[in-house]
Amino acid sequence: MCSKGLLKRIMLFIVAFMLTFSPAIAHAKDEVVIAQQTWSASIALSNIMKYVLETKLHIPAKIIPLAQPATWAAMDKGDGSVDVKAEIWMPNEGAYWKKYVEERKTVEASLLFGNAPQGWVIPTWVAKKYNIKTYKDLIPHAKIFDINGDGKGDIWCGAGGWQSTQITRVQIRDLDLSGYFEPLVLEVWVFQAQLKEAMRKKKPILFYYWAPEWIWAVYDLTWVKLPDYDPKKWKFIPGKPDESYVACGWKPANVYVGYGVHLKKKNPKAYKFFKNFYIPMEEESKLIAELEDVPGNPAKPPMEVAKKWVESNPKIVGDWLKGIK
Repeated sequence: MCSKGLLKRIMLFIVAFMLTFSPAIAHAKDEVVIAQQTWSASIALSNIMKYVLETKLHIPAKIIPLAQPATWAAMDKGDGSVDVKAEIWMPNEGAYWKKYVEERKTVEASLLFGNAPQGWVIPTWVAKKYNIKTYKDLIPHAKIFDINGDGKGDIWCGAGGWQSTQITRVQIRDLDLSGYFEPLVLEVWVFQAQLKEAMRKKKPILFYYWAPEWIWAVYDLTWVKLPDYDPKKWKFIPGKPDESYVACGWKPANVYVGYGVHLKKKNPKAYKFFKNFYIPMEEESKLIAELEDVPGNPAKPPMEVAKKWVESNPKIVGDWLKGIK
């Protein structure tokens, strides 16, 4: 049996432990956890969210790198291990959206920006010099885009394994361009090196891309007009090019911030903040450019970029904080 003195010392130790660590436990309970994916926009937005939560709303926040499937599953679980996904691309993440937003209703989403384009791009100087506006205008000038010297123009259509790579291959065929162009498949960092070199040396280049991205903040580029998206002309079956038919351009994407419905109870102020959250597409392109090692602008630390952007955009930040008490 314990003596009264020992028992007293044990009780004092327990009280001291609780006084010492209970604030940390409460802090962890209130902490907003933001899942960050590998692309630059997710990194930029995650750091902006953390900075605003901590400096404007005094809400502790943590960023954790996490793959997409695990992020959605953790938000669905609702245990606070993940509260927020900085970016949801639709329709690209349609399977997750259907399961967790529409069916299970464990995740909510607010629009960051709409009508995000993807398609074929050329330097603006090329568009003007050769009077290229539509994909048909490319045909007489196909050889200026020849990179490998086989006489056909090359279109970078993405990396191996990308869905865009498969789609662009089918588009080239179904837009009757196979006799003039062929797909070029390279990892994105290899292509970006080629792009930087082509822009520096003012060489024609044709490629698939999307927005927002850093290239729009750094270079003067022009979209090549493809036929408008038409569901009757868009039958894409992943991994089955012979059964696919794509004779039009992409449907514009909508991009959202996602957050678990449990956040409303866990931290109502943070929940309201994410309900209000948005960002203009051109601003996201600028943010990405700050994180990338691009001509004339070396890469900067993400939190440094976030802090500078937040303090330079009081109107947008004010919109995020509206109605939060």
